[in-house]
Amino acid sequence: MVKPHQVQRGWFVVPHTGDRNKKACLYSQEISPHIVELCKFFIDPLGLTTFGYKRVYDSGEYLFVSTNTSWSQYHYQHIHNHGTFFEQAMGAANLNQSHKTLWPSSSKDHFLQALNHFGMWHGMNFYKRQKNFLELWTFSTSCENDKIHSLYLNTLPCFEEFIRYFSLKARSLVDVYDPSKLAKIELNQNNNGLQGTELCDLATITQKIKAPEVLLEGSQGIVGLTARENDCVKLLILGKSLKEIASCLGLSPRTVEFHVNQIKKKTGCYSKSKLIQLIQAP
Repeated sequence: MVKPHQVQRGWFVVPHTGDRNKKACLYSQEISPHIVELCKFFIDPLGLTTFGYKRVYDSGEYLFVSTNTSWSQYHYQHIHNHGTFFEQAMGAANLNQSHKTLWPSSSKDHFLQALNHFGMWHGMNFYKRQKNFLELWTFSTSCENDKIHSLYLNTLPCFEEFIRYFSLKARSLVDVYDPSKLAKIELNQNNNGLQGTELCDLATITQKIKAPEVLLEGSQGIVGLTARENDCVKLLILGKSLKEIASCLGLSPRTVEFHVNQIKKKTGCYSKSKLIQLIQAP
């Protein structure tokens, strides 16, 4: 049975927090309308639904603000650790360097499940480690907007510029130095329980989901070619053999053959002559 001082959700049961977290929550709710107004011009046109900023000190003290006020309130009251995925992502951030991760497609821990429950899906996080604290900027969207990853990857400079803008503007809004405005979270001092958690680092998946750079209309309709496929096509049009293309691009002939076969599958043109004819068509 759940005791009166506990709150139960489908994914986990957690105790209520003390006065400290309640005060921090009230402060976060107080400044939330200003955060919403500050971020609206950026997140709305991109189809994003939530932005959040968190500063976590090595002591476990933290401050969190979000455009999703229901989530931030629940976070302060009932979330007492960051879950396996986010703790691993936070631990991967190096001093004075930014680190980016995409949320896993499946919810494997209570934190991700709670985010989904409050309408936040397909997120992307930016981390930066300082001497005694870590900063996090997080963006997410609705469950239906599952194509958002291409936008993230193709507009990274825009997100990084917004983070700089937010950091400057938020100085007068977010008081990170008053201890009475900081909550407390439990930090995992070891990596037990993090083994086997897949970290969706951008560097390892960019090529898999990056938007096509060149569009063509083949027998299968409009298709997109990646930058590397386009490089192969350009040389193919010039009459280069697979070996010659490989030499020009610094690839193996087998890799070039793979790219050319991918182009044929996409366009529906399985002969070299038809493929060249398609590419050369106005």
